[in-house]
Amino acid sequence: MKYVWAMATLLLSLLASANDNCPSDTVMATYRIEQHNASPASSVKNELILLRYNNNAVHINDKKMATQWTHLSGKHMKKTSYFMDDLRAIEYDVTPVSSEQAWRYHAQLLHPSFKERASLLTTKGSGCNMLEHYQQKTQAKTIDVWWYPHKQLVKRIESKQANQTVTWLLLDSVHDDAIVQQYFSELYAYQTTDFADIGDNESDPFFRKMINLGFVEHGATGFYDTNGNTLPAGNHSGHQH
Repeated sequence: MKYVWAMATLLLSLLASANDNCPSDTVMATYRIEQHNASPASSVKNELILLRYNNNAVHINDKKMATQWTHLSGKHMKKTSYFMDDLRAIEYDVTPVSSEQAWRYHAQLLHPSFKERASLLTTKGSGCNMLEHYQQKTQAKTIDVWWYPHKQLVKRIESKQANQTVTWLLLDSVHDDAIVQQYFSELYAYQTTDFADIGDNESDPFFRKMINLGFVEHGATGFYDTNGNTLPAGNHSGHQH
């Protein structure tokens, strides 16, 4: 009996160790996003690359624009926007957030509280390849999420409502430090301007273009919520959605 108990304890220890070694801190994950509407002509497809390294998360949209969220100590987060065709970047003020969940939402593409509100339908596989299927249903919408818990990575998201279906599908994931660091090095080489200094540089053709396209707003505060949305003046609490 002692032998069986010892073997069971050893097995559980090995499984826990294997799960601890799952690659989760460093990742480059490529997703295809498809939005199908009632009218096929209005359907949309695009690509998103998620980069995750240490306390940084980056979303690269169709290799045109990237947004980085850096998790700082003391429940603070910093946002940087990269405009890849122009090799320019705008760095926003450090902003307080209510909890680490704000950064994890960007780093995982899934809000940590989603699993608490959803039903776990199935669990398949084991170790790093364990895959959980969650579903959340309301009268207006059904959301299904397939999630690798040990990799902290979404495999698929499917959101369905009356006249629209949106699907996120993981196409590829790389957990190589050198490859991910190279992406960050390329972004960090961009010419960067503090958001607060834009008003002094509105004659710059780049900023004029960004203002005309709506990426930079006249009179914006430089503060943003946990989804990266600009907050009006006097509302700098770091909202949670």
